[in-house]
Amino acid sequence: MYIVRIIGIALVILIISIITIPLNLFNYRGKVVYVLYKIFGNLILIIAGVKVIVEGKENVSGKDANFYISNHMSYLDIPILMKALPGNIRFLYKSSINKIPVFGWAMYLAGYIPIDRKNARSAISSLKKASDALKRGLSIVIFPEGTRSPDGKIHEFKKGLTVIANDIKCDITPVTIKGSYEILPRGSKKIKPGKVMVRIGNPFAYSRDKFSLNDVRESIIKSYNEIVI
Repeated sequence: MYIVRIIGIALVILIISIITIPLNLFNYRGKVVYVLYKIFGNLILIIAGVKVIVEGKENVSGKDANFYISNHMSYLDIPILMKALPGNIRFLYKSSINKIPVFGWAMYLAGYIPIDRKNARSAISSLKKASDALKRGLSIVIFPEGTRSPDGKIHEFKKGLTVIANDIKCDITPVTIKGSYEILPRGSKKIKPGKVMVRIGNPFAYSRDKFSLNDVRESIIKSYNEIVI
């Protein structure tokens, strides 16, 4: 059954990629493609048998540009957050995905921001593009661990995201995902249907003097330990 799910998800990804590439020519502020990605993201979750429960939507406004940072447990985290988070959202993603024909091209043209964390200069450039997107009114999601968790635990946050906060002096909204690791852990191709909880925390107000990335990480770890699925 899990093979059927994988094939179904692959077909959905291929179809949305083919559709969105030409649509980007007529895509005002990315709204058209965002709506399509949200619809197809929901389809991926349905095929995978994933039910998403969201807490804390009252902590943010979908009308404003929000800077979200989230733990990263699974390949399914992007469609999960597409469903859970309000606003016109773009993600930072590994630049190596651009090498994937059709899908990688579609991600780039849709305004998602590739980042090469092995190249410091390139990574800073990507972070500045993310801050520019926030200035244009788009919400940005970053997985500050840099990659999916190998063991279901929340690992060290890379410090690069402070470039964005310092550039536009924006609040940071912590987001906690729990349950996606059990559904599709790193290194596995077998999808196990289940529930995922997404908790949107209270934003951390920006302050150059008092801002602590570790405080944000600790709030996500606290929520992760509190959530019961």
